[in-house]
Amino acid sequence: MADHDNHRERLLTLMEGLLGLYAYIQALFEELPLPVTIPDFAPGDSEDTPTQALLSLNRVRQLIDDEPISERDKRAFEHLVLDWFTAYELLVLTKLAGPAPWRLDCAEFSLNRVVTWIEVIEEDEPEDES
Repeated sequence: MADHDNHRERLLTLMEGLLGLYAYIQALFEELPLPVTIPDFAPGDSEDTPTQALLSLNRVRQLIDDEPISERDKRAFEHLVLDWFTAYELLVLTKLAGPAPWRLDCAEFSLNRVVTWIEVIEEDEPEDES
Protein backbone atom coordinates (compact mmCIF):
# COMPACT_ATOMS: atom_id res chain seq x y z
CA MET A 1 0.00 0.00 0.00
CA ALA A 2 2.85 2.38 0.80
CA ASP A 3 4.32 1.71 -2.65
CA HIS A 4 0.98 2.64 -4.25
CA ASP A 5 0.91 5.89 -2.24
CA ASN A 6 4.48 6.69 -3.33
CA HIS A 7 3.55 6.15 -6.99
CA ARG A 8 0.44 8.29 -6.61
CA GLU A 9 2.42 11.07 -4.93
CA ARG A 10 5.06 10.92 -7.64
CA LEU A 11 2.42 11.00 -10.39
CA LEU A 12 0.85 14.10 -8.85
CA THR A 13 4.25 15.78 -8.54
CA LEU A 14 5.08 15.02 -12.17
CA MET A 15 1.67 16.33 -13.31
CA GLU A 16 2.30 19.58 -11.43
CA GLY A 17 5.70 19.83 -13.11
CA LEU A 18 4.16 19.17 -16.52
CA LEU A 19 1.60 21.95 -16.06
CA GLY A 20 4.20 24.35 -14.68
CA LEU A 21 6.47 23.73 -17.64
CA TYR A 22 3.57 24.28 -20.02
CA ALA A 23 3.02 27.74 -18.50
CA TYR A 24 6.73 28.48 -18.81
CA ILE A 25 6.72 27.33 -22.43
CA GLN A 26 3.76 29.65 -23.09
CA ALA A 27 5.82 32.57 -21.82
CA LEU A 28 8.81 31.56 -23.99
CA PHE A 29 6.60 31.49 -27.09
CA GLU A 30 5.23 34.95 -26.30
CA GLU A 31 8.80 36.32 -26.11
CA LEU A 32 9.71 35.12 -29.61
CA PRO A 33 10.45 37.82 -32.23
CA LEU A 34 7.14 36.82 -33.86
CA PRO A 35 5.16 36.08 -30.66
CA VAL A 36 3.15 32.87 -30.60
CA THR A 37 0.21 32.54 -28.24
CA ILE A 38 -1.08 29.15 -27.18
CA PRO A 39 -4.13 28.63 -24.98
CA ASP A 40 -3.87 27.75 -21.32
CA PHE A 41 -3.71 24.08 -20.51
CA ALA A 42 -6.27 23.52 -17.80
CA PRO A 43 -7.39 19.91 -17.50
CA GLY A 44 -10.86 19.71 -16.09
CA ASP A 45 -12.12 23.13 -17.30
CA SER A 46 -13.84 21.57 -20.28
CA GLU A 47 -13.17 18.69 -22.63
CA ASP A 48 -12.00 21.06 -25.38
CA THR A 49 -9.45 23.03 -23.32
CA PRO A 50 -6.67 20.42 -23.21
CA THR A 51 -7.36 19.37 -26.81
CA GLN A 52 -7.06 22.93 -28.10
CA ALA A 53 -3.91 23.50 -26.10
CA LEU A 54 -2.34 20.28 -27.40
CA LEU A 55 -3.24 21.05 -31.01
CA SER A 56 -1.89 24.60 -30.65
CA LEU A 57 1.33 23.34 -29.09
CA ASN A 58 1.77 20.93 -31.99
CA ARG A 59 1.16 23.77 -34.48
CA VAL A 60 4.08 25.68 -32.96
CA ARG A 61 6.36 23.01 -34.40
CA GLN A 62 5.54 24.33 -37.88
CA LEU A 63 5.46 28.02 -36.91
CA ILE A 64 8.88 27.95 -35.31
CA ASP A 65 10.54 27.58 -38.72
CA ASP A 66 9.28 31.07 -39.66
CA GLU A 67 10.88 32.68 -36.61
CA PRO A 68 13.95 34.86 -37.19
CA ILE A 69 16.03 32.88 -34.69
CA SER A 70 19.02 30.60 -35.04
CA GLU A 71 18.64 27.08 -36.38
CA ARG A 72 19.94 25.88 -33.01
CA ASP A 73 17.09 27.60 -31.21
CA LYS A 74 14.53 26.41 -33.76
CA ARG A 75 15.58 22.81 -33.14
CA ALA A 76 15.64 23.40 -29.38
CA PHE A 77 12.04 24.66 -29.49
CA GLU A 78 10.99 21.69 -31.60
CA HIS A 79 12.65 19.19 -29.24
CA LEU A 80 11.23 20.99 -26.21
CA VAL A 81 7.70 20.53 -27.59
CA LEU A 82 8.29 16.87 -28.45
CA ASP A 83 9.73 16.10 -25.01
CA TRP A 84 6.79 17.87 -23.33
CA PHE A 85 4.40 15.76 -25.44
CA THR A 86 6.30 12.60 -24.46
CA ALA A 87 5.92 13.40 -20.76
CA TYR A 88 2.24 14.29 -21.24
CA GLU A 89 1.46 11.04 -23.08
CA LEU A 90 3.28 8.93 -20.49
CA LEU A 91 1.45 10.61 -17.61
CA VAL A 92 -1.92 10.13 -19.30
CA LEU A 93 -1.04 6.48 -19.91
CA THR A 94 0.01 6.17 -16.27
CA LYS A 95 -3.37 7.50 -15.12
CA LEU A 96 -5.16 4.99 -17.37
CA ALA A 97 -2.97 1.89 -17.04
CA GLY A 98 -1.44 2.39 -13.62
CA PRO A 99 1.72 3.88 -12.20
CA ALA A 100 4.36 1.47 -13.44
CA PRO A 101 7.71 2.73 -12.16
CA TRP A 102 9.22 2.83 -15.68
CA ARG A 103 6.41 5.08 -16.94
CA LEU A 104 7.05 7.53 -14.13
CA ASP A 105 10.82 7.32 -14.73
CA CYS A 106 10.35 7.99 -18.45
CA ALA A 107 7.99 10.92 -17.81
CA GLU A 108 10.44 12.42 -15.33
CA PHE A 109 13.30 11.98 -17.81
CA SER A 110 11.27 13.77 -20.50
CA LEU A 111 10.43 16.64 -18.17
CA ASN A 112 14.12 16.97 -17.29
CA ARG A 113 14.90 17.20 -21.00
CA VAL A 114 12.29 19.97 -21.34
CA VAL A 115 14.14 21.90 -18.63
CA THR A 116 17.41 21.31 -20.48
CA TRP A 117 15.93 22.63 -23.76
CA ILE A 118 14.66 25.71 -21.91
CA GLU A 119 18.19 26.29 -20.60
CA VAL A 120 19.58 25.95 -24.14
CA ILE A 121 17.03 28.47 -25.45
CA GLU A 122 17.65 30.95 -22.64
CA GLU A 123 21.43 30.63 -22.84
CA ASP A 124 23.08 33.83 -24.04
CA GLU A 125 24.40 33.64 -27.58
CA PRO A 126 28.18 33.75 -27.64
CA GLU A 127 29.45 37.17 -28.65
CA ASP A 128 31.14 37.50 -32.01
CA GLU A 129 34.70 38.58 -31.30
CA SER A 130 35.72 39.38 -34.88
